[in-house]
Amino acid sequence: MIDLKFERKINKPIDEVWKYIVEEFHNSHEWATGTAVCRKGDASEDFDRICETETGTLKDTITKVDHKDHVLEFSVEGLPFFVTSVVSRWRLNELSATETQIILGPKIEVMPVIGTIMQIPMKIAFRKLYPGLMNDLVTFIETGKPSARKQKELEGQA
Repeated sequence: MIDLKFERKINKPIDEVWKYIVEEFHNSHEWATGTAVCRKGDASEDFDRICETETGTLKDTITKVDHKDHVLEFSVEGLPFFVTSVVSRWRLNELSATETQIILGPKIEVMPVIGTIMQIPMKIAFRKLYPGLMNDLVTFIETGKPSARKQKELEGQA
C-alpha cells in the first residue's frame, strides 16, 4: 500500500477553505494543473466528479464528508490496471482565525507482483505531483486566481 500525506498552510479561515473544497469539488479544473475539464457526474454515471486529466479520465466518488472535523474522502477510478483502489483524504485544521492547515494525500492499494513493483515509480510520481497541486490549490483559494503554473497551461490551450 502507498500512503502519502502532504500538508500546507492556507491564509484563509477554515470555514472559507472548507466551503470551497466541498461546494466546488467538481470545479478542480479551475485550479489544478494537468486537469483540463471537470464536471459533476450525473445520476446515470454514479460518480460525484469526472475529470479529464493529462493522464486520462478520473472518476471520483465522495465516500465521507465530516463537517465537524473538516474531513473529505473520495475514491478515485481511472488509474492504471494494477491499482485496485485509491482513497484520497483531505483534512483541514484551524491554525488561527485567518490560517488553515490542509493535509491531503492518497492511500493506494495495488495488485500483487506488478503493483508491488510499480509502487516505487508511483511514489516518486506522486511526490512530484502533489506539491505542485497543493500550490495550485492554495494560490486559488488565497487569491481567487489560478497559479502561474495553471495560468501558463491555460494560455497554451488558447
